[in-house]
Amino acid sequence: MKLQEEHKEFVVRHFACFTKLTDIVEAFIEKFEDELLPPDLPSYLKEIPTLDDMIAEELANADLPDADYAGEEEPNFKSYFIADFLKEYQEEYQERYGNKADEILNEEALKEFEYEVRRQCFNKHKALRTERETSLINHKKEVQKNLFNRFRRLHIDHPQFPNKYRALFIQTRDEHCANYRTQDLSSSENLTRELEILYGYQKHLIFQMTNPKETMKHMSLAHQILKTLVAHNAVNSSQEVVDITPQNTKALADTQNVLNEQLNEIAQQLEQLNGTLTD
Repeated sequence: MKLQEEHKEFVVRHFACFTKLTDIVEAFIEKFEDELLPPDLPSYLKEIPTLDDMIAEELANADLPDADYAGEEEPNFKSYFIADFLKEYQEEYQERYGNKADEILNEEALKEFEYEVRRQCFNKHKALRTERETSLINHKKEVQKNLFNRFRRLHIDHPQFPNKYRALFIQTRDEHCANYRTQDLSSSENLTRELEILYGYQKHLIFQMTNPKETMKHMSLAHQILKTLVAHNAVNSSQEVVDITPQNTKALADTQNVLNEQLNEIAQQLEQLNGTLTD
């Protein structure tokens, strides 16, 4: 497809919002699905009949003559199948059922024929669905690859980025960042709230981790946030903004001990959680 202004602006805005290229491609396909070139499927894959319809059609055509047969009488698959079945089981049924052998044998032959038709239709229907799904997946991969390569240049850091979209990119990024920016971090309450949010997020991640290295990484970040909170609270209580180090070394040591106790508690909880998951 040829990218229109609407398409390019869509991509630029998503890049400005720090969206990954792969996610942009997925969002683009979802939004503009009707404008993308449809897959070039063969006619027999465009509309696959239902399994029931396929079985009904095969049974309805079972009595039609075989077009490839050149003889005067034109047998069909049904005739071939039933004739072979009768030939194979004639003696067995004659011994078992006597005068009723022919009637029962014909009924069984017909049942076996219908079962064979259903079996063949099931396999054919499954093969058609698999072929269609594979074709659609391959088509989507080609579309993704094509869009992926064309979208690269619509990021502002790309050397071929069109200059006419620069203002749109910058404006969109400023608006996006504004939604995540605290307006007044000079306010002690705002700063405390932001630090608490970050700590809560890290603590939440800690209890989700199963990899020890990833766990320690988040524990270290949470520890740093806690220390920042302690320092901020110390500054705020004394209203000193130049030196954030507590003057009372004993208080600092006590604070550090509290932090270590909290971290040890979290570590113990994580060990119990991992033990539960392992069991």
